[in-house]
This record gives sequence, C-alpha cells and structure tokens, in this order.
Amino acid sequence: MIEKIKTMLRHNQFLTLALVIALCMGVWLIGCESKVQSPFDPERTVTREQLNISVDTYLADIELAYKDLDKQDLFKQELFNIGVVIVKGGTVDPLGAGVTLLSILGIGAIADNRKKDSVIKTMQNERTT
Repeated sequence: MIEKIKTMLRHNQFLTLALVIALCMGVWLIGCESKVQSPFDPERTVTREQLNISVDTYLADIELAYKDLDKQDLFKQELFNIGVVIVKGGTVDPLGAGVTLLSILGIGAIADNRKKDSVIKTMQNERTT
C-alpha cells in the first residue's frame, strides 16, 4: 500500500505540491484574522471589529468633550448675564438664578453619567474580546 502511494506521489509531484500549498493557504485564510497595530495603543494589535469599537469609543469621548465645553460656555454666559443685570442696577431674581445654576449642574451631571456609561461599556467590550 505504501509503495503505491509513493509511486503515485512520484508520478504526480507537482500536483501533490500544489495540493499541499492549497491546503496551507486555505487553513491560513480561514483560520487567521487580519490584525493591525492599534492607533490608540501601539503595543496592541487589533482586528477590524476591535478597531471599530476603539474608533466609536474615541468619537464618543470627543463628543463628550464638546458637550463639556458647551456646558462651561453656557455657565460663563449665564454668569455674564447676571453680572450685566447687576451692573445695570437691576435686581437679580434669586429664584431664576438658582434655577439656572441648578439646570446647568443637572446638565453637567447628565454629561458625567454618559461619560461613565461609555467608560463602563468600553471596559465590558474589552473583557468580552
């Protein structure tokens, strides 16, 4: 039996070599995911799915930073408006100022909670991958 196999391989050397190469390429193509160096953590290589998660997280962090800037600008504008009212000799409505400041603080709390949620979600995604 082994002699027949040896004879067949000897007569079909190139076909056998092509078959072995095709098998190796098939295993490599099916079994190995493509990876690239992470732009956010150069010590790590990531797959396409992991890279998409990293990009989404990065964009969410940027969006939260813009919201934080907007919140700070709104707070400064409200303080400026209160100062203008005082300079004009008008009286400041304490209830209105208090409601305004509390609403600004509420917006800040919501933004902080969204940031915490995104960090927790990112950590959970990293654990599952």
